[in-house]
Amino acid sequence: MAEFVRAPKDFASGLLFIFIGAAALVLGSGYRPGTLLNMGPGYFPRIIGILLVVSGAIVALGSLRIRGGRIEPVRLRPLVLILASIAAFGWALERQGLLVALGLLIAISSLAQGGRRFWEIPVLLAVLAFIAWLIFVQGLGLPIPLWPGAGA
Repeated sequence: MAEFVRAPKDFASGLLFIFIGAAALVLGSGYRPGTLLNMGPGYFPRIIGILLVVSGAIVALGSLRIRGGRIEPVRLRPLVLILASIAAFGWALERQGLLVALGLLIAISSLAQGGRRFWEIPVLLAVLAFIAWLIFVQGLGLPIPLWPGAGA
């Protein structure tokens, strides 16, 4: 990295934000944006894309001024396990219900970082299951089954 970049991690994060924001702007450019009072399908991607580009530029420019951390090597195990836990949750939600899907999400993702105590997993499952049930099933009325074979 060039000598003028004092915070390489922030600089790389800023560039990533800019890239994702620009991709949202390009991919969403074919949709009608609409107005604030009559939002079209391209309104949200455009606003998010602009916010990402602006915040990415702020972070990247800030990395030229303040000292920050180095970019560490990518650790594959946590990356793969977190992605696998999200995929398992998505697969199991409709087939096995909210409780099994959350259990898979928590169990697989907890393997990504060592040092977990066993009792944390069931406690986290109980708390997240209650919050998810309260928000999505009760609050929003989404038809999410709670366990295998149960209707919403």
